[in-house]
Amino acid sequence: MFDFILYRPMKNEEKIFRTITRLNIEFYKIQCRNWILSKSNGNGAAGRTLEILLNKKNDTYALPDFYEIEIKTKLIGSESNITLFSMVFDNKPLEIQRLLRIGGYPDKLHPEFKIFYLCVHGNFKKKMGYRFSYQIKVDYSFQVVRLCIFNRYGDLIDQRMSWSFEQLKSRLEHKLSYLAFILAKKCKLHGQDYFKYLSISFYRLRSFETFLKLLETGIISVSFKLGYFKSGEHYGEIYDHGTSFDISKEDLEKLFEPIYLDLYSNVVRIGMTNVQS
Repeated sequence: MFDFILYRPMKNEEKIFRTITRLNIEFYKIQCRNWILSKSNGNGAAGRTLEILLNKKNDTYALPDFYEIEIKTKLIGSESNITLFSMVFDNKPLEIQRLLRIGGYPDKLHPEFKIFYLCVHGNFKKKMGYRFSYQIKVDYSFQVVRLCIFNRYGDLIDQRMSWSFEQLKSRLEHKLSYLAFILAKKCKLHGQDYFKYLSISFYRLRSFETFLKLLETGIISVSFKLGYFKSGEHYGEIYDHGTSFDISKEDLEKLFEPIYLDLYSNVVRIGMTNVQS
C-alpha cells in the first residue's frame, strides 16, 4: 500500500505537469512541420524562431519562456555553452562601467573605444593581457559572489564587484525552476536559414546551493561581453551585450534533475490520489 507520508507532492506539481504536457504537445506540432524558415537573425535565431512559433513575445523580463518553463535551444554541432541567465552586478550602480575602465582594452578597429570580453571561472585565475587576471569567488561569509581582480604579480587588487546570494537565488528560481532543453538542426537554402527541431527534454532545478557549488568548481562560468555602439545616436557609448552565467550541455544534469514524463505522470497521479483520500 502506498504510504502518503513517504511522498509529499511539490507545490503546484500538478499544475507544472499540465504545463509540461502542453509544451510537449506544442513542440510535437512544431516537429510535424519539419524544416521551418528562420524568423530571426543572428546566433540565437533557432531559439527565437521557436519562441515565435510558441507565440512568445520578445521581451526583456527575467521570466520563463512558456508559463513556468524556461526554454533553451541548442543547435547540433554548436560548441557554445548554454546561457542560464544574464545579470549585472547588483551591489552598486555603474559597476560595469568601472570594470570597463579597469580592465577594458582597445578595440582593434576603433582603438579609441574600450571593450571587455572574458569568460571567468571559480577554480582558476583567467589572464587578460599582461596586466590583470580574474576569478569568481563564492563568499559565504558575506553572502555574495565576487569578481576578484589580480595584478600581474598575483596580488588581489579589487573584489568590490559582486552579486548577492539573494538576487541570484531569486533570478535562478524565478526563471529556471523548470527547464525544457531542445536540440535542433540548421541548414541553408537559397541564402536563407531553416531549422528542424529534433527533441525536447524536461528538467527540474536541483537547488541554489548546487548552483553555488558549480560556480566554485568552474562548471558554471560567468561571461562578460562589453562593447560599444558602432552607429546611431549612441555611437561610442557602452553596449553591454549581457553578463551571463553559462554551463555546458554536458554538465546540464549537474544543475538540473531530469524529468521523465511517464514516471512523473504516474507519481503525480498517485500523489494526488493520496491527497484526496
